[in-house]
Amino acid sequence: MRLAGRQPNQKAKLPVSSTHKGNRTMATSHGRLTRRKVLQASLGWGGAMALGGGLPVQAQTSGEFRGKTLVFASWGGAYQDAQKVSYCDPFAQLTGARVVQDGPMNAAKFRAMIEGGAPDWDVADVTIDFLYAGVGDRLFEKIDRGIVDTSRIDPRFVHDYGIGCIAWSYNIGYSTKAFAGRETPKTWADVFDLRRFPGKRTLGDNVVATVEAALMADGVAPDQLYPLDVERALRKLDTIKSQTIFWSTNSQSQQLFVDGEVNLGLILNGRAYDAAKKGAPIAISWEQNIQSIDYLVVPRGSRNRDAAMRLIDVMTLPENQAKLANMIAYAPTNPAAFGAVDPQITPWLSTAPDNLKRGFVINAEYWRDNLKKLQERWAAWKLA
Repeated sequence: MRLAGRQPNQKAKLPVSSTHKGNRTMATSHGRLTRRKVLQASLGWGGAMALGGGLPVQAQTSGEFRGKTLVFASWGGAYQDAQKVSYCDPFAQLTGARVVQDGPMNAAKFRAMIEGGAPDWDVADVTIDFLYAGVGDRLFEKIDRGIVDTSRIDPRFVHDYGIGCIAWSYNIGYSTKAFAGRETPKTWADVFDLRRFPGKRTLGDNVVATVEAALMADGVAPDQLYPLDVERALRKLDTIKSQTIFWSTNSQSQQLFVDGEVNLGLILNGRAYDAAKKGAPIAISWEQNIQSIDYLVVPRGSRNRDAAMRLIDVMTLPENQAKLANMIAYAPTNPAAFGAVDPQITPWLSTAPDNLKRGFVINAEYWRDNLKKLQERWAAWKLA
């Protein structure tokens, strides 16, 4: 997909807790600081996209949390920049609180904070597999429905310990410059074909989604993926390991294409959109896209629990979710927001009907039960 213009039969819930690494970034809404059940059908909101009408106006300034400072952790780069503008700045204006930006989100760091008993983060954006795994490990505060109005969110994205904020997908990205005038990669088998599609490629430094991509490249149909044959996937990955740059943050995946360091590989739909919007020679294929949901959570032991819940509440307002979608092409979880999404953005959304039918929802239940041990297997494979 160019800028000119995010199901299998397995029981699916929606990924991805990555143990992302990257430069620490901190900012505040008052300026820079120095320091399934989510179902397959849950992504299919063709009707919701047609919603129109005015969006609700935010409440008048309350100043209810004036003097408080909250820390919001997310994935950095263009996505978190959009979250700051769309979510955190309106919250600060409304409540008088200050919101510090931190990240990138890191699952190991999150767990260490909880184990230490005093988390630095008050609200975090996490992938669905980390949400599911983390509930069993008591990592999160229960969502306070007296503060967070869950009625405005599609009920399939409302969890006792998290609120869905975006729908997105892993896609095959490729350089329009490298493949100008020639066949372009469309499937994961193409990504693994070094002869027909030469050059460096990129994948996430994360077992989640990378294993699914490798198995599809090896001929496994999406509806036959789970339970994953991890050893088969790693053998397939061996065939391109020397020609692959493994990115550790979503921002890095985007920059690899911008700088021309890779010709093709795995990238999130919103990151590809942002790069194309800024002039990078990048396009994506929607074939075999892997669909997922991010959730907003409050780490257990947050010192600002009520304010954190209020921040999540503001993040679910339709005008704020529509603004974010228009900035980075991640689909809202509040159906009322679709009425304000720019029609030019719709082809880039994982929830667009044509894109939806070409992909599948990642099985978050599988990853809930297997994430820890497969992260260890992944690390061992990387070192081999």
